[in-house]
Amino acid sequence: MGLLTALGRLLHYVHPEVAHRLLSLVLSIPLPSCRCAARWRVGIAETCGPVGIAAGLDKTGLYARFLSFFCPGFIVVGSTLPRARRGNKPPRAARVRPYSLVNAMGLNTPGIAVVVSRVSRLKYPVFISLAGFSVRDFVVQVEYLKRHYRPAAVELNISSPTYRGSWRDVPEDLDAGVQVFVKVGPSSDLRAVIMRAARLGWGLAVTNTIPVRDARLSAGAGGLSGLLLYRHGLRLLRRAREIAGPDVPIVYSGGVFACSQLREVLKLANAVEVLTSVLYFTPYVARLLNECPGVP
Repeated sequence: MGLLTALGRLLHYVHPEVAHRLLSLVLSIPLPSCRCAARWRVGIAETCGPVGIAAGLDKTGLYARFLSFFCPGFIVVGSTLPRARRGNKPPRAARVRPYSLVNAMGLNTPGIAVVVSRVSRLKYPVFISLAGFSVRDFVVQVEYLKRHYRPAAVELNISSPTYRGSWRDVPEDLDAGVQVFVKVGPSSDLRAVIMRAARLGWGLAVTNTIPVRDARLSAGAGGLSGLLLYRHGLRLLRRAREIAGPDVPIVYSGGVFACSQLREVLKLANAVEVLTSVLYFTPYVARLLNECPGVP
């Protein structure tokens, strides 16, 4: 792990676009999967622990096997679309201090069929994050999963900054056959989304990135993630739990780096996803967080 940690520190000094390409090469190494030491439940989804890796790191399904070596509770792959999408032109990411990032990837994906072909043989808890520019985009992907692959859970990403605020509601009439989480962000109509999700028996993924302007990106704007998101995300999580009550499963994502944060979040959420902390300190962070003292 020492070599991996040294690589992670070195990448702090490399331009994010170059670091992303170097990291892609490393993450493509097919390491053997960790054996689950414990079982954890998030709704009806069974995972290997409370801390998983959030959507956005493995958008293509190529990195899931490598990531599984580090014993995350689960791996969220995607977000996917029915067909391939190139996304935005570089530069698409920039660092923000302390320990934060702003990115505008533009929902780049090889498409749901390619992603499924890459993760279907992995014996590890995988959530598939689905994106869509119409209800039909979500329906098509859910139907594809029902025919070809059964993930541990499905996330419906209705809060990507790429949508430019077009989604305000939950795409209904989706029978995924697995645990479903609706991914909400700062601009979501939280009460309306939670009421519909609860009625459908779905859970929540709280929160997505915060839209910000950044001239360093080709798109001129992107989504802020990392440590700077934590306090805002925690406030949103508290509000979501107050509205949802104790029975709706909630997965929290947003700036968790340390055991103290994890313990604070798990008082309200059923599981946690990390991404920016992994980009700064390697996937070993997920393993360390799952081993935090005082975490049930």
